[in-house]
Amino acid sequence: MANLSWNVMLSLAIAILSVVYGFLTNETDDAVTEDAMQVQLLEETQKERALEQLQEVFGLSGLAEKRHHDVPPQFMTDLYNNIADRSGVTRRRNPYNAKVVRSFIERDNSLSHYFHFNISGLDVTENVLEAQLHLYRMRTPPHEMHPTVFMSPSLIIRVYQVLDEQQLGSPDTHRLLSSHLVGAHSHGWEVFNVKEAVLDWMAGRRPNKGILVTCSTLFEQRVEMRFARRNEHHNSKQPILVLFDDDRKTHASTAIPITDNFGGNNKYKTPKPDYYKYDNDPDEPEDQPTEPPRQRRSLPAVESSNSSSPNRTTVGNSSRSGNNSEECTRLEMFVDFDKIGWSTWIIAPKGYSAYHCKGHCRFPLGQSQRPTNHATVQSIVHKLNLAPDVGKPCCVPTTLLSVPILFYDDNDNIVLRMYEDMVADSCGCM
Repeated sequence: MANLSWNVMLSLAIAILSVVYGFLTNETDDAVTEDAMQVQLLEETQKERALEQLQEVFGLSGLAEKRHHDVPPQFMTDLYNNIADRSGVTRRRNPYNAKVVRSFIERDNSLSHYFHFNISGLDVTENVLEAQLHLYRMRTPPHEMHPTVFMSPSLIIRVYQVLDEQQLGSPDTHRLLSSHLVGAHSHGWEVFNVKEAVLDWMAGRRPNKGILVTCSTLFEQRVEMRFARRNEHHNSKQPILVLFDDDRKTHASTAIPITDNFGGNNKYKTPKPDYYKYDNDPDEPEDQPTEPPRQRRSLPAVESSNSSSPNRTTVGNSSRSGNNSEECTRLEMFVDFDKIGWSTWIIAPKGYSAYHCKGHCRFPLGQSQRPTNHATVQSIVHKLNLAPDVGKPCCVPTTLLSVPILFYDDNDNIVLRMYEDMVADSCGCM
């Protein structure tokens, strides 16, 4: 009987301990799960804050969720390809030394000779250096040409700022912006200066009622001229309004004056400066896709005074490969826009080598460490312990380069912006 009682008591104790152990185990598992969730939440919050800070650096926000599949305008990809080297670093200046180049797509293609661009998203802090209308003139089959064209080797294209959209049939009622003399049988890109109209719209002196384009022979007989339009032809050849802007209004405009005349007559002047040329190949199909960014094209541009050669080497500061030295040097750091989640709206580059500086600035500082005079003095003070709170000089970038980025904005327009001090070109002790 006593043995039975002991067995019962032992079984009861085991059951109680099992319940208590299970309760404690569950409590522990719940606590571990809750801690893990808190850690994960903290990491996600830190990541979001880091991306927000990165967006502030680039001056971009609210674009991460956008998806774009259209082909960018040819001019914008040509421009990017000719100011950036293959590593994404600026190798040449923008036309007009612009900090921002904006291209606006047309919003109305209901009429063959009328163009409208919405520039309401333009940053008010930007100063417009130049504004251009880019139109791709289609090849006209001979059987569609007006008979008078065969007697006139040239045609006159006139561009007007529309003052009254109800009077599109009367060009003289509008403001003439530019005249362009072209070959009667040619085709390809035509570029017109429309800065006066854009400044009018921005200042609110006149509302934006669009742009009117007319064509006539030398005998002032009106003829039709076809231009590639949005959604009707390849998007790379769609009409665009291009603004060359400076993001600091205190800078003086460095716009290149237009001086080319036809036969010494100022009546018809070409607004096409020499800093770029479209690749208008007469044998090229009109709807052929444009080259993707980072494929070099033949646009000449002005060399930048502060950019280095793509094959630049800096003594003691090139990326280390198999180098065990702990001296101050430049190391690889690649910024991948796809991993950040920006590849859906950044056209080019897909990433770039920003580099970073790492290493010791030990006494005595040699010339390979590119020390400043201040760093040399600081290293001596630190070594002799002349001031207890003074540490060793730090390894930091001594030369920084800019990076151009081509991207879609909130309104699906294409923007090329220059970002200063983005790449550590050399490192030294400071």
